[in-house]
Amino acid sequence: MTNPSRWLAVLLLSITGPVSASNVRVRAVPLLTPGVAPLGSAAAVTAMAGSFGTPFFAAPSLPEASLTAPGVTGADVPPLLGTGSGLPSLALPGLTEVTALAPSAVPSVKTGEERSGNLAALARNLSEVQAAQAKDRSGVQAAASLDTIYNGSPALSVVDAGAFDVNNEGIVLLGRAADYYRKIRRLVDMYAGRLDLSESLDVMADSYGDVWAKVKALEALGGGSEQTNTHLEQTLTWVDGVATIHGRKTAIHTHRVFFHHAKNPKSEIAEGIRRTDRYLKETLHQFAQGGKAEAELGRFQDVLLVFDTRGYAEIKAFLRTREAELKKAGLTRYRIAFLDEMTKMPSTDEEMRADLNEMSKKYRGRELQKIIEGVTYGRYVGLLLELATVDHFMGQGWEILQSGRELFDAEGMYITELDVVARSPEGKVALVEAKSARVPLPFAEVLQDKVAAKLEAYAKNRGLLESSIGGRIDEVVFSFDVGANRGLQAYLQAREKELSAKYGFPVRFLFLKMDEAGGAPRATRVHPR
Repeated sequence: MTNPSRWLAVLLLSITGPVSASNVRVRAVPLLTPGVAPLGSAAAVTAMAGSFGTPFFAAPSLPEASLTAPGVTGADVPPLLGTGSGLPSLALPGLTEVTALAPSAVPSVKTGEERSGNLAALARNLSEVQAAQAKDRSGVQAAASLDTIYNGSPALSVVDAGAFDVNNEGIVLLGRAADYYRKIRRLVDMYAGRLDLSESLDVMADSYGDVWAKVKALEALGGGSEQTNTHLEQTLTWVDGVATIHGRKTAIHTHRVFFHHAKNPKSEIAEGIRRTDRYLKETLHQFAQGGKAEAELGRFQDVLLVFDTRGYAEIKAFLRTREAELKKAGLTRYRIAFLDEMTKMPSTDEEMRADLNEMSKKYRGRELQKIIEGVTYGRYVGLLLELATVDHFMGQGWEILQSGRELFDAEGMYITELDVVARSPEGKVALVEAKSARVPLPFAEVLQDKVAAKLEAYAKNRGLLESSIGGRIDEVVFSFDVGANRGLQAYLQAREKELSAKYGFPVRFLFLKMDEAGGAPRATRVHPR
């Protein structure tokens, strides 16, 4: 970073190929007993108004019955877009001043003038990175500046638009997502016939659904936005768009409810509600007046949160309850809408993927490409690090016992996912969790969300884990890629003894560079032990 010309030389190569990014869209959520906190209490409203950084919610556990909303069906829930909701109508004919996406074709051969413009933009961005590094030697601010290259540079949007591939599921991939797919395929091919990686690889369907939901929501709201896919600093949030609706500047963000697929639907409902509530709490902080979203996007009057509840009336009923609490608390800038009330939902995965491919073709080289590329890329980041972790342990002579295995209790309720279980040549069994942390986040937040939450789940369910593995867990290893965030590496390593004592497992951290997996010299990898 001390020699900007070195970085410029590397980035100039991106004119003819994809650019690797240092941001992540995937966030780990504590895997604990589902809990629902009171949202509209006077104390919570006061806390939010008084201090943006103060925790807004408590998190007491409630009985599972309260999460499943018994007796609630789709027919019992009044349509949000109608008059019964008490919210401003979101019917499409009422929308005004939504900026449409201007059609633009990406030239197959760039002119000399276009290339010069790209190089000038890269040079300007690199100067910003160098300035950030001079102010903060930890690398955090420099990494944040690099994020702007990958997310905010119009010149690079044109560069990235030229890279694409079609994956083994027939999905058209753009830019960085295409680049990481090729890296993943190299690793998969390397271990074909030696390892069963099918459970690790079975993670992409949800990301396709996420992309489809985000783009379809913007299309339903008029086909575009004034700002698209904007990253909020020191978070894992990318705001989908900003549009003018009924004359009011509105931030738009779509969330597809996530849960691990289970035979017991109560598991999907409980996990979906828990994760959605966590998302909602974070979003209220980030989109509050004067908060991080307004710092990046400027002032806006309303926040439209669109949810794809994936057919569960119980989750929709839960969100309607939260919305009522928001209104009662006076937080009127937030509105909740449901994607299945805004557009026709695909009836099969095949239909959704076909539609997604049409979106990829339609928006290639245009603003919404950033959403299509970014969401898929984010999931590939997590998958590539998991495979890089497998590659590392295989290179050290370890045996991979499990990869990508999900753990359920006796009632079929989801507990956690095991990224990698490996056994050393000496017979030591390690439970390994892969975590990317290349986006600059507060160190304490990374520790809590990506490490402590997992250890709590492991400690609580140790007997079940060891029964599933078939033996004693000798250590827990967290495999991190911290990118340029060198301060985080030292921070995590310094807490190994503390974590080991607290949770009853020997805990250590492993630091890899996922971009080097499957071919880089092993000596370049950072290993603390």
